[in-house]
Amino acid sequence: MLAAAALASVAGTGIAAPSSGAVSAATTVASSAAAPRVAALAPADDARRALVIGVEGDVYEPDGKGRWLHRLPCVTATQLASAGRAGGTVFALGDGVVYRLADNGWSAIRLTQRGKAILGAGGRAVAAVGRQLFALDQLTSGEPTKLALAPAPIVTVGAGPRAIVLATDAGVWKLDGAKLVAIRGVPRDARIVSDRWAVVDRGAVDLTTSTLTRWPTDLAISVTADAPDDGLVAIGAGRAGLELVTVRASKLTREPLGITGTAVGVVVDRASRAVVALSDGRIAVRDRGGWTTTQVTDEPAAVHPGAAPALSR
Repeated sequence: MLAAAALASVAGTGIAAPSSGAVSAATTVASSAAAPRVAALAPADDARRALVIGVEGDVYEPDGKGRWLHRLPCVTATQLASAGRAGGTVFALGDGVVYRLADNGWSAIRLTQRGKAILGAGGRAVAAVGRQLFALDQLTSGEPTKLALAPAPIVTVGAGPRAIVLATDAGVWKLDGAKLVAIRGVPRDARIVSDRWAVVDRGAVDLTTSTLTRWPTDLAISVTADAPDDGLVAIGAGRAGLELVTVRASKLTREPLGITGTAVGVVVDRASRAVVALSDGRIAVRDRGGWTTTQVTDEPAAVHPGAAPALSR
């Protein structure tokens, strides 16, 4: 029996960090140990509005001036590893627990009485526990809607506006209405990124054609995400630092960020703006043709009544 009850909402202080404005993209942090630990990015249609999510549940919001501020003092019961967004709702995952972000902090969602959940990737909020697949953005009697029962435990799942795709040890499947249809030609070790893309160690797989686009051999790919116009973006680490890798159809392009570090999230929007979050709290932003780097900070934002700050285009 499903029980979509709020289990916990814990308020607390965040990790202290020095204030920092936008600096050159080549700038690095001298002591990453003193910087906040960041787990993920919660995407947005405008990449500059993406939320930065800390490992302990810290939420860093953009102020419209190129900074991400720790406005909401909250933590989670488990350390977070990934995040996603459906419309205006942000979800996160930590140690098999799915959390929903509200105005007053995080609340946990229990999907089943037993088992650890996985959070889906892509533009729609879905989750799975064992063989069961749930829609987090669609409720039935106040509970996440159960969409399907897979033939084997679900290992990874991705969703988009057109479909939901999931992978099990028995193969890869596409949800067609209430029916699961097998997708042929996709490696069983594939990690689903969206309804269009999956990734394996050696490259990106187009789920519509089963075509493999190989990663550059000199890059170690860390994070991946879906992108506008049926694209895929990834962050790769090489000897010269981090690079933004974009795949559309079977064409791959590369762009150096000018920094080194460990990327934990990437968002690219339709205006070609990009935001990359690093585990040490640095945020790389591409806007108007160049990259700059800033640092998440606990400096409180000034309170002003009215609408959110306008963003230049």
